[in-house]
Amino acid sequence: MNKKILITVLVSFALLSCNPVKQGNMKWIAKYDFNQLYQLTDQATVLDPMSAFRFKDFIAPNENTIILIGNKDLNAFDSIQSGYQGVLLVSKDRGKSYQELTLSEQNVLWLNPSNDYSLFETQSVLPDNTKKNFTYLLDNNSLKIVKIDEYLYVDDISYIKFNGKYVIYSNKGELKLINLFNREEEYPLPSNLNSLSYRLTSDNTLFILDSNKLIRYDPKNNTQKIIQQFNDNYDLLDYDNGEYFLIKFNMPLGGGSYYNNKEELLYTFEGDSKHRYYEYKNFICDYTLVSSIYPSIRYSYDYGHSWYKYELKGMFIASEPVGFYKDKFIMLDATFYDKNESDDGGGRLFIAEFEK
Repeated sequence: MNKKILITVLVSFALLSCNPVKQGNMKWIAKYDFNQLYQLTDQATVLDPMSAFRFKDFIAPNENTIILIGNKDLNAFDSIQSGYQGVLLVSKDRGKSYQELTLSEQNVLWLNPSNDYSLFETQSVLPDNTKKNFTYLLDNNSLKIVKIDEYLYVDDISYIKFNGKYVIYSNKGELKLINLFNREEEYPLPSNLNSLSYRLTSDNTLFILDSNKLIRYDPKNNTQKIIQQFNDNYDLLDYDNGEYFLIKFNMPLGGGSYYNNKEELLYTFEGDSKHRYYEYKNFICDYTLVSSIYPSIRYSYDYGHSWYKYELKGMFIASEPVGFYKDKFIMLDATFYDKNESDDGGGRLFIAEFEK
């Protein structure tokens, strides 16, 4: 399971082990200075190019490719310009160098990666304040961008659950499975999916959670099969890398519980907490304190039964975004405040490997 928990979580007693926290270690594998990519002129209004960016997310489709999405302030680079421009900054060498891909729209809203291709959406604000959205496909290897669609924001159109070839297309609630490389290949999907939790798998079938049943649905043949019957009802299905997990919400108090596919409780969470956790299989990273006065992170390889802690000394770190690749490394927007510019000071995009 590779994702950022969208609901902020406070891991309760199930995660907070009585075992002592061990000293963790991080190996800094990249400290990228944006002055390497942008040469400021006398027309610039900033001293540090990195300060001109509003990053939305840091994403790693694979171990060597890193994509930063967001926009840049055009005025920061040229005082006679104004407004924002959407950008993708792509590294093919795990953060040691980057290439800028500029877009016509002002904002990049999200990017859904696979190993070879990434689907992303942008948005322009037109002169009459109407919002127009665009969906693009990025080739992660050639960095070629192809426009898939454009539509007004109010049209209620979306592309979701991309698996690298197929995507689920929604138009006012009408769902289809579409092959993005052959748009003539499409398959209608049941309308009740709008009220169910489901995931698109790598073999182009759907895993659907229906209360206490897990169903595999084949859109190409319009067939379905119950593959597991649970002892209890669940509200949400999480699926990635061939594993699925179950979530049960605690209404009306908020929060809930997280289970594996054997219905074994892994942890509980509270939806109104400010704690932030990243998960990949049995790996958990707690980055609640990453932007505190004394920044630190905790990470665990056994669902939080035991923890490693690493202190990020001498750094200011932006609270968002924070990116991850599996249980391998973390991506941070940070500044060393106890060093000068010639000694790794100033704003940097840091990548650090987790070490036990």
